[in-house]
Amino acid sequence: MYCRRSEERSAGVLRLGLARYVRARLHRRIFMWFGASIILTLAAVWVVMSLFIPEGRYREDWERFRSYVGERFADVWDSPAERDRLAQETASHLRLDVRLVDHTGVEIASFGERPCDEPRFIALVRHGNEPARGEVWVCPSRDPHRASAFYFVMALLVAGCVIWGLTGLAARRIAGPVWDMALVARDIGQGKVGSRARLPHQHHIGEIGLLAESINDMATRIEKQLRDQRELLAAVSHELRTPLGHMRVILETMRTRAELLEEQGHLEGDAAARNKKDLDQLEREVLEVDDLVGELLASSRLQFDTLSTSKLEGLDVAGQALERVGLPLELLSSDEEALPFEGDATLLGRALTNLLENAKRHGSGVTGVNVSATDDEIVFVVEDDGPGFSQAELDKVFASFYRGEHRVGASHGSLGLGLSLVRRIAEAHGGRAWAENRESGGAKVGIRIARRRPPTTEA
Repeated sequence: MYCRRSEERSAGVLRLGLARYVRARLHRRIFMWFGASIILTLAAVWVVMSLFIPEGRYREDWERFRSYVGERFADVWDSPAERDRLAQETASHLRLDVRLVDHTGVEIASFGERPCDEPRFIALVRHGNEPARGEVWVCPSRDPHRASAFYFVMALLVAGCVIWGLTGLAARRIAGPVWDMALVARDIGQGKVGSRARLPHQHHIGEIGLLAESINDMATRIEKQLRDQRELLAAVSHELRTPLGHMRVILETMRTRAELLEEQGHLEGDAAARNKKDLDQLEREVLEVDDLVGELLASSRLQFDTLSTSKLEGLDVAGQALERVGLPLELLSSDEEALPFEGDATLLGRALTNLLENAKRHGSGVTGVNVSATDDEIVFVVEDDGPGFSQAELDKVFASFYRGEHRVGASHGSLGLGLSLVRRIAEAHGGRAWAENRESGGAKVGIRIARRRPPTTEA
């Protein structure tokens, strides 16, 4: 019983292994490719060896030639003139080196280009089984080993070329689609969720086809999730902005009512001051929540790669940002009258507003806004009259959630997202954000952006 169970278990393992092998199309394809490579390589080597190095036929030919030479020289051996003439003709016509030796081992004569010291064969001069009357040494003028080595090397080169070509073809057919899918996966990781894997027809089945289909399904789901999140964020922002607007109206109504009550004498002294302070604090909190919602919306647009570029004018963008934060246009300066460029008006307005608000809150007020341009970039710079930055702060002022503790208002009314958002907006427009201290005191914080948005790389 135990033996039967063991046999059944072994048979089950074997069937499972065969089933995995049959289903593993990539494994089978690799095996077949390299098997075919070996077979074709062996066939190529066999053909070359058969054509150029028929070693067995050479040996038979040399044996027949030795018998023939021995009998021919036996006919003329006793006639020196005829013997030497035959040796000379054999050496010249067949390109051989010939050496004649008598039966005592003494050399009679040599013919050819060089001495025959290492004969290819020695032919005995005799008829049939009679005693030998001498020997004929025969040496090829060219070294047969050298010729054999040449043909052998040539055969190896042919075999190597066949293996190299077949291996390259197999590697391309197998690794090419994998490389393409790696590029698609990298694009998806970089946020280009519209990228898709496209395979040749022969790879639509098997592990590679399954992997490509899985990657495409994943990209489709990610794209749908991002689209749903974008729509949800837009709806939530609208729903948040609506009650915030209502709260501001209610606060304004409460402020007006408090002023009427104060005029009528119902609120006096500390009660009136405390009521005014509470309303002011509540209004600041509402404004901060409204600003936070705006920054989150702008950050989400960058995250979802939804820039909407249009033709803009640098001075107009800076002027609108000054008006938005309640600063006079006299602070704006530029050496040029027109500074056209392309960008997202909403995001750039948010970036400049954050720079101005940062200078107002932490830099003791804005002292100037300068707009300049080169052939490739446009530069917005906001100057303040604050304490400036320490050297350590200059390296991390644009980091998320960073707040300089020594600056005015650093610990109140700030989450450390403003300058981080400025940096991301500048980078999304093909530029960068920077900060430095002014020689006369204060700081300069600005952004450089490309005047034309760099083209997006298609997947």
